[in-house]
Amino acid sequence: MGFQNCSQANLSQSDFPSTSSHIVTPSVGSGSDADESQKISALEIPVSGGVLSVDSATGRIALIGANEQVLEESCLPAAEIAELQSYLKSSNICGKSVDPSLQCAQVYSPGYASLVIGDQKMNLGESYDSCGRGFKDICGDQAQSFRGLVAYIQKNFHGLLCE
Repeated sequence: MGFQNCSQANLSQSDFPSTSSHIVTPSVGSGSDADESQKISALEIPVSGGVLSVDSATGRIALIGANEQVLEESCLPAAEIAELQSYLKSSNICGKSVDPSLQCAQVYSPGYASLVIGDQKMNLGESYDSCGRGFKDICGDQAQSFRGLVAYIQKNFHGLLCE
């Protein structure tokens, strides 16, 4: 049995996301525009046939196909909109602290959903290696219940009629 080290030895520490902070916020400018641009405007959930884009303010869900065309629309009930909004605060997003000296296997884990913040996207549940570098998710115990809400939206999208 052999071992192949595929690490990129020439990468500097600045090539990796910061591993020292726990709360993660997107990097945008300062001032009143920054407050508006840091607001999470949508949740995107990958599904077969495209992406579900959930407007965080209205709960309107659009199934967007590969050609960026809206294929179907539905709406979250009021209770689920309130639940979604309770999770989607930038102070509720945490990153994983990883010791920069650790040697990690290059294993990419895709995210389960993305947050749209201004013109940026933040992939939740994604990590770049086996140590979890780059990992971001809803903080603490809320992460599991948030994933449950995401699963609910994926499963029930077609039956969530708009009033």
